[in-house]
Amino acid sequence: MKDRLNTLGKDRLNAIKREAGIVAALALIAFGMYNAIYSFNTKLYLAIMALGGLLLFVMTFFTGPDWEDRNHVSKLFRLAGIILTCAVLSVTIGMALFLANPLGNDEGVAIADYGNREYIWGSVIPGNGVVSKIDNMEIAGEPPVYVSRLRFEKAITGDVFKNSQKAIDTYTYTHGIQGEYDSSLYNDEPFIIPYPVEGSDKAVIIIPGGGYAIRSNEGADDEGKDIALALNEAGYNAFVVWYRANPYPYPVAEMDVQRAIRWVKAYAKSYGISGKKVSLLGYGAGGNLVAEHLNQIRGTTITPEGYASDSIDGRKDGVACAAMIYSFMNYRYNVPLLLAHYDSETVKSEIGRTELLETTDMAKNFNSAKIKQFVSYGSKDALISPQSSKDYIAAAQEAGCDITVHIAKGAGHYYGQEYYLEDYLAWLDYCLGSIE
Repeated sequence: MKDRLNTLGKDRLNAIKREAGIVAALALIAFGMYNAIYSFNTKLYLAIMALGGLLLFVMTFFTGPDWEDRNHVSKLFRLAGIILTCAVLSVTIGMALFLANPLGNDEGVAIADYGNREYIWGSVIPGNGVVSKIDNMEIAGEPPVYVSRLRFEKAITGDVFKNSQKAIDTYTYTHGIQGEYDSSLYNDEPFIIPYPVEGSDKAVIIIPGGGYAIRSNEGADDEGKDIALALNEAGYNAFVVWYRANPYPYPVAEMDVQRAIRWVKAYAKSYGISGKKVSLLGYGAGGNLVAEHLNQIRGTTITPEGYASDSIDGRKDGVACAAMIYSFMNYRYNVPLLLAHYDSETVKSEIGRTELLETTDMAKNFNSAKIKQFVSYGSKDALISPQSSKDYIAAAQEAGCDITVHIAKGAGHYYGQEYYLEDYLAWLDYCLGSIE
């Protein structure tokens, strides 16, 4: 009896060890798979994933009773382990090829109605030059665009600084440069795509987001053509802006937005638009550009010294009202995102970064109380903290601004028109409909 109890005890101990080994193997596989996607040390984490697969094989094949001594359940368990191990190793090899992306990234889907674009600058574009962007970027290979985006989104979150330049630049490179939306040189030509409506004297200038790494209407229509057509249907002329982003530093994108406003006003007569009835609509980083324009840029000259102004630059850059959808009004909750828009050496310096966090906080620099505003944010946004919008709203209300708050309940980032369009159009009519 004692020997039998000892045998049972040993069998149970071995079973516990085997189960622990299987759990450890599965943990290694999950850890390796997650980090192979989200980190740039791909080879190391693929090796960890493969190690987990081998450990799983050992735990299921080489441990436990011999085949003849196993019951049916134990035999099925052993076979399942072998099959799962083969699957893990196959997935590891597949992921290695997928992440290595040996064929590179294809050209992206063309921007909707790209053929109708109008360039907003003249022959001289401030901020441009025939210099390689790639020489100034920290590009980590050529992963698939989707993987680059995942790494970018993970890298830009958090209220603590981390050097996320590789993730930002690699996303810009794979999506923008390889996708042929951006040039590999600093010679991009910003443009505007008009969506006119006959008989309407009201206009909305749409500024897509993209975290300053890309523009979100590149290969997608929700922040470009789709909202433009929705505005057309409601009786508004719409203009979608393509502005310069990473690695162009501040204030290049701001110059493009200011120029776009002036361009629309300069050609207002051609479209039957009243210069008094021009509004802004920005998404994500585009909304940040809107907030910057309202509170810091409006009425100022930000073109570099030596730039020869033209007749369009002489136009006023004011707007009747402005809307910001799932935007960030400061960088305090996305500190690494500063690297996508500002000089990297300044951002990496604690003194420079602290100063930037103050000067880029639109709540602390609120200066647009006389402009009607609409702010919409997702209550479950994990990419851009809702607190950023709440801070801005509080500052606007304290200053006596006529600001309409819209909360997309249960929505994260990138939520669709079904959440906000009805309320936004009602607000837009309230803003522009009363102007003579």
